[in-house]
Amino acid sequence: MSKPLRLVHLTPEEDQDLKRIELTPKFSEKVRLRARILRLSHQGWTIAELAEHFDRSIEAVRQDLLRYQQDGLRGLTDGKAKGKPTLFTAQIEEFMHEKLKEERLWNCTLLSEATLKQFGVLIKREAIRTKLHDLGYRWKRGRYSPMKQADPGVVSQHEASLETLKKGLETGN
Repeated sequence: MSKPLRLVHLTPEEDQDLKRIELTPKFSEKVRLRARILRLSHQGWTIAELAEHFDRSIEAVRQDLLRYQQDGLRGLTDGKAKGKPTLFTAQIEEFMHEKLKEERLWNCTLLSEATLKQFGVLIKREAIRTKLHDLGYRWKRGRYSPMKQADPGVVSQHEASLETLKKGLETGN
């Protein structure tokens, strides 16, 4: 029987780095799994054995090994997701923080309109809601609450109309 083909040759320093990554819980599970695969490949495991042991496809294991050979430790992490880039810039985030500090009730639709007016960028209401949650903002449903008490003179003038309205009848005023 021939000696198994090792695709990855690690220096003692690289092995120690991968061991540290493998044992540190702050790294994602995928990164830690890839570090385990690399270390076992260095110890002589074949791609087929690694695929069977970790219940992954042979091609996935081969890609993990090749990404490490090409990019080093950076190859262990997932790349950036494809798709449309985010519309949120640091300026827009700062603008939203300033608006939310104001003594005013803001909702996602109003923030969307304000960013469109200020920056000319249309950000949908749902994207703003998600971003605000990511930034740590939490809220409850807003209730109507007047900022100031009504003027007693105006209230006394329209008291009869108010009573009629409360009863659900039409008023002449």
